[in-house]
Amino acid sequence: MAALALQGDSVHKSISFLLLVALLVSFSLKAENHQYEVNKVEYKNLVANLYLPQTDRKLPVVIAFGGFEGGLGTGDANGEMIAPHGIAVLGLAYFKEKGISQTLDQIPMEYFIEAIDYLETHPLIDSSRIGVVGGSRGSEAAFLLASMDARIKSVVVTTPSKVAWYGLTVPKSAWTYEGQDIPALGLALDSSAKLIDRFTVALDNKTNVNKSLFKFENINGPIFMISAENDQVWPSYKMSKDIELYLKNKQFKHKVIHNSYKTGHGFSKETAPEIKKSIINHFVSTL
Repeated sequence: MAALALQGDSVHKSISFLLLVALLVSFSLKAENHQYEVNKVEYKNLVANLYLPQTDRKLPVVIAFGGFEGGLGTGDANGEMIAPHGIAVLGLAYFKEKGISQTLDQIPMEYFIEAIDYLETHPLIDSSRIGVVGGSRGSEAAFLLASMDARIKSVVVTTPSKVAWYGLTVPKSAWTYEGQDIPALGLALDSSAKLIDRFTVALDNKTNVNKSLFKFENINGPIFMISAENDQVWPSYKMSKDIELYLKNKQFKHKVIHNSYKTGHGFSKETAPEIKKSIINHFVSTL
């Protein structure tokens, strides 16, 4: 069975539409407990905006980024959602912006690690309280970053994957570290098959899955997963359950929470307020 890059118009349109839905509803929850300012980050080649609540104390911070859609939009949406609650947000783009990769291919994990390095330099940030939030393809980066760098103390992922996957345009891992590909899976079957089936069949190859599985046990803080039971992109509910079992077997010392919803990959307008409130509450209670 050939391993294919995550590419093709059907894949692109399906995931882009679903993530657009998730992005649009992210603006519906209003909370204005803290005023905040937004500053463009000037550090190495980072493309990011820093959302800083106005306070007289050092702030916990969340690194936030999107998935398949790329750009700054999802990070900014998280900034607008979380910053009013007294937590700074680094809204980060890792592709599809000027000066960085234009596609989700061969993204160096050093880029995300440099985002943590930047936060350690900021006088208003408490670098002992850094979290990360990522959804869909961004969950891969979130899990990788948290398992590679102990400075991440809290993790939220939505519709997550338990493994790394190939990039969008070339049959290689979407992620690299120290110039080497991070082990990853490619899609199975061909483009005529349903997207969910292409992911599910690829995940049936236990040898490849074991090579590409994230080292969740290395994560240095609590994990909050939000999955979709009727996910039509990839089996986020099943993979989240697998992660729960994996961490139980590893006797993971931090709290693991998994909430699921009977929706598709992009959730729904009805579930969005509850989901966003739960994400905010997780970071408020763990950072």
